Amino acid sequence: MSQDTQPEYASLRIEEGIAYICIDVADKSVNTLSTPMTGRFEEILDELQDTPPIEGVVIYSGKAGHFVVGFDINELQELANNPQDILPMLKRGHALAARLESLKVPVVAAIDGTCLGGGLELAMACHARIVTNNKRSKLGLPEVQLGVIPGLGGTQRLPQLVGLQTGLDMILGSKQVDAQKAKRLGLVDDVVHPGILLQVAAETARKLYAAGDWQERHKSSISEYFSNPAEMVNLAAKTPARKLIFNQARELTRKKAGSHYPAPFRAIDAIEAGYRGGFEAGIEAESRAFDELVKTDVARNLINLFFMKQEVDKTSPIPWNTKAYPVDKIGVVGAGLMGAGIAQVAAYQGYAVRIKDVSDESIGRGLQYCKDLIDKLVRRKKISEPMGDVMFGHISGTTEYTGFAQTQMVIEAVFEDLDLKKSIIKDLEERLGDNAIVASNTSTLPITELAKASKRPENLLGMHFFSPVHKMPLLEIIRHPKTSSKAVATALEVGRKMGKTCIVVNDGPGFFTSRVIGAYINEAGWILQEGASIEAIDKAMTDWGFPVGPMKLVDEVGLDVALKAAGTLQDAFSKRWSSPTALKAVAADGRKGRKNKKGFYRYASGEADAVDETVYDLLPGGRERQDIDASVIQQRCWLAMLNECAYCLQEGIVEHPRDIDIGVIFGLGFPPFRGGILRHADSVGLARVAADMTKLAEEFGSRLKPAQIIVDKAEKNASFYA
Repeated sequence: MSQDTQPEYASLRIEEGIAYICIDVADKSVNTLSTPMTGRFEEILDELQDTPPIEGVVIYSGKAGHFVVGFDINELQELANNPQDILPMLKRGHALAARLESLKVPVVAAIDGTCLGGGLELAMACHARIVTNNKRSKLGLPEVQLGVIPGLGGTQRLPQLVGLQTGLDMILGSKQVDAQKAKRLGLVDDVVHPGILLQVAAETARKLYAAGDWQERHKSSISEYFSNPAEMVNLAAKTPARKLIFNQARELTRKKAGSHYPAPFRAIDAIEAGYRGGFEAGIEAESRAFDELVKTDVARNLINLFFMKQEVDKTSPIPWNTKAYPVDKIGVVGAGLMGAGIAQVAAYQGYAVRIKDVSDESIGRGLQYCKDLIDKLVRRKKISEPMGDVMFGHISGTTEYTGFAQTQMVIEAVFEDLDLKKSIIKDLEERLGDNAIVASNTSTLPITELAKASKRPENLLGMHFFSPVHKMPLLEIIRHPKTSSKAVATALEVGRKMGKTCIVVNDGPGFFTSRVIGAYINEAGWILQEGASIEAIDKAMTDWGFPVGPMKLVDEVGLDVALKAAGTLQDAFSKRWSSPTALKAVAADGRKGRKNKKGFYRYASGEADAVDETVYDLLPGGRERQDIDASVIQQRCWLAMLNECAYCLQEGIVEHPRDIDIGVIFGLGFPPFRGGILRHADSVGLARVAADMTKLAEEFGSRLKPAQIIVDKAEKNASFYA
């Protein structure tokens, strides 16, 4: 057996009649598929033809906790720039899968840990799959999140294994399943302890070999799902049931993704092509779709976003070797929705959490909120019931500061009152250890001002969580001039362990996210005041790609909260920031939005049912609204948002364009398919952006005048991502 060619990708050994293929990409923490990996697999399959008789093949990973996490994203990005290489690469991958399926011995995938994208497609080309009960074992096809679709047969083999409805759901939603669910769905054949994975996989191969029908079973399952329609026996694949399922999938995708994301629709087309014309027709449709999608701007932007998130998730404070303080116990001051939400997310990751509030009733409500969130995880089978009990056991409450002396980090999450937060900081520092970190969950109050109440300002910073905490992925960490790198490192480590995407920003009025969303809402308020309807404003921005429009967003945040933040920003940037009276007039009518079921929308059902027409009675022009072109609304809102991002970069609030783009996408709902607000501005061209903003400023107000950094870059024909 040759061992001198490309051992850095995979190796082959034969023991007791079983050929073991170990995937282990050298110098990488995870395994990915790639053209060199395909070449190495081809060599190994050639070698197997010259070996003594064997009873089976077991494919496994040399990296504990990771099988194969997908196709090499770097190569995928290169393919977009070399489109002539895409179809040959796909054809070569399909040929490799076909060779595995047609081997004269059964092939078993032994999966420990993450098995995603091309990794799962490789495993599905095997005759059986054994997975470990490792909590890191996750299986799925997440390609749609990158603007493409599975390209190595995933659109054909996954529905074959789990059924049409489930296959569509997993591919379109980029859903990952754990080992037990994979077993229930029929995606894997057995779930075992990691210590016996290879043993069970080898035994499975021997049993299949002894039975002698592994290829027939594999081919029959394919033909059951992918033969001609007249021969189909799977009810889900028959007309009219099949037609109904595909129509429903397209309609749900249209509602969720709109017209901006072509990948899920092309995935549906590829799956349907297989059901209509057979496996080979499905593979051809899949390859054609992948080839076309990977060249699109949407795919390029989503792939760039993937890389940006990776960079942000690895970024460390300066100096780079700064180590975090160890944290296993966290205190939370304030048992409201934010405080309780923070507590639940921390407990989910194994932290012991102590919540303080002023009354037993408040503590009780906070603990019940935590319990409700945990129970929801149990109902959705994200965790087991015993795990839920253990998680809830990590959380305790107090009306005093008992138990806080043992915490290494405290996050205060009381309402936005500067004096109250200062008094809490003083109280905490009397009770905490010298190295304990105190973090304020605030959206607008300056951390530098809070630090004036601190005896240890180096250990004080901001941690701005977004509501609801258990759903929103972003965490904005705010450092003031005296915050130590060690404090920042600790906040980053805790935030990342909580599952958050963290950006670190410098202190200033509204920090980064509140400033930017404030500018967006402020401009929408001006458009409302000028006579546009609420529906027109919200529809224009959702059509542009935002998940909700700015007026509905204000209702969700709360008009009282939004106006308080707006007042802070107005005071700080009075020379260039002018606020409309429209939002103040609506708030003065006692409308707080969804929380009191009275805002821009009606909430009879608990959700936003329809616009409340009586709002217009409070506004200039009354119920006679003006027809303002959607493109003008879109341009004014996104450029107002961009301008504030540019000011944040210009003033050093944010130090890297990447952090701005991650912040607006993960925290503020900026459309991911546009790649981020600065990347989108670059694609439009900063010369055009500057000209458009100058024209808008002349027509609608100086607040839209472009920041100097935009003007300077436009004059130099430069970009944010130079």
